[in-house]
Amino acid sequence: MPVGTPGRPLRRRRTRSSIVDRWKGIAVTAAPLIGVSAQVIGQSGAHEWALVALAGIVGLLVGSFLNVVVHRVPLGLSVSAPRSFCPTCDRQLAWWENVPVISWTALRGRCRTCHERISIRYPLVEGGTAVTFALVTWAWRGSSPSAGYCALAATAIAVSLIEFGGARAPLSVGAAGVGLGQLLLAVAAVWLGRWSLLGWSLTGLTLGGLALAGLRGADPDARDARFHGRTLLPTTGCWLGGIAGAGSVTGVVAGGAAWVLAEFGCLVVLWAVRNRGRPPALASAPLVTGTLVAMVVSLTVAG
Repeated sequence: MPVGTPGRPLRRRRTRSSIVDRWKGIAVTAAPLIGVSAQVIGQSGAHEWALVALAGIVGLLVGSFLNVVVHRVPLGLSVSAPRSFCPTCDRQLAWWENVPVISWTALRGRCRTCHERISIRYPLVEGGTAVTFALVTWAWRGSSPSAGYCALAATAIAVSLIEFGGARAPLSVGAAGVGLGQLLLAVAAVWLGRWSLLGWSLTGLTLGGLALAGLRGADPDARDARFHGRTLLPTTGCWLGGIAGAGSVTGVVAGGAAWVLAEFGCLVVLWAVRNRGRPPALASAPLVTGTLVAMVVSLTVAG
């Protein structure tokens, strides 16, 4: 459970390479555990639930990393070093203070040295990522594409939390996550011989990338709140494309319709509160909310 980093001694630095390195490390862990293991131990009900549980455990670890990304990336800090510190007393945390969810609970949400409160966001992100990974793996019935979709889901969580927090998610976060997700989907497609999965996911990724490029060209500084979170477009395209490649056109259509409705609802809220201060978090980034709803609905219908 990363608590944060001290503000004083750290220098701002570029984070692109360190983010990519961390995602590569996650890939090494997640791919064999979630994807390839499904083919080895079979598809029976008991084994399927074992994979769901295993995905949840991996999700806890990934959620811990996402906390680091969400905290440090908006500050321009490296996500790989130094190790987590208490942001109040600057003490470096012991390994057992970084155990997802458990450490926060055991410490009762406070630093054991200075006794300052630790935000509840940390265990919520860790637990939420665990639940997300478990549900994604369950929806894919423990098959190999589960690993790729877990990576895409983690990317969506990271970008969303940064955007809802009021910062703009850099392209490096979305690019590293969707690159990992597409790579794992490609491995799954080759493993299963399902070339449509590879073709459609790449098509969706390409279309999402073109949409992102268009928005960046029209609004380089991301001043228009309607398009905050555009970094998620390639991720969402890859997500919907993979579902189409798996044979669920209905899931894609349902996801697209939900996207339009959710984003329209957010725009209505933004218009209604335009002169009344800051809008609710979910409405503050309509594109992010729309893409998240599309991802959830499409996978639910397809599964």
